[in-house]
Amino acid sequence: MAAFYQTFTTARATEPDGAALQTQLRASDATIGVQHQPGPVYLLKKATAWTAPHLSAAQTAIDTAPATSAALTFTTTSRQKDVLATCALIVRARGIPAWNALTVPQKVTATLAEADVWVTIREFAEANL
Repeated sequence: MAAFYQTFTTARATEPDGAALQTQLRASDATIGVQHQPGPVYLLKKATAWTAPHLSAAQTAIDTAPATSAALTFTTTSRQKDVLATCALIVRARGIPAWNALTVPQKVTATLAEADVWVTIREFAEANL
């Protein structure tokens, strides 16, 4: 499968949040990947040829993605599978029979709530440890 590359430059003063940028880029084409080092240049690739709408959507995504921040980074990290597995283990450890009685959607909700707690603990650790 051939890859099609395109270079983009932005005038934005802040680095975009990587996960948010990737989500915005993939909204226009699910095959888009981004290679970026700090600075104004982005190299994007996708599985099909670049069209004018794709070029415009990619430039808009690069220019308007939310700026990276500790809160965004911690929230994104809290949704990684290893952290979610640990959070699920914490919820389960509070009571195995209670965990076993939960439906899958209830387990997901409880795990995500614990992941949100993980974010606040991560913020505390960053500021104080």
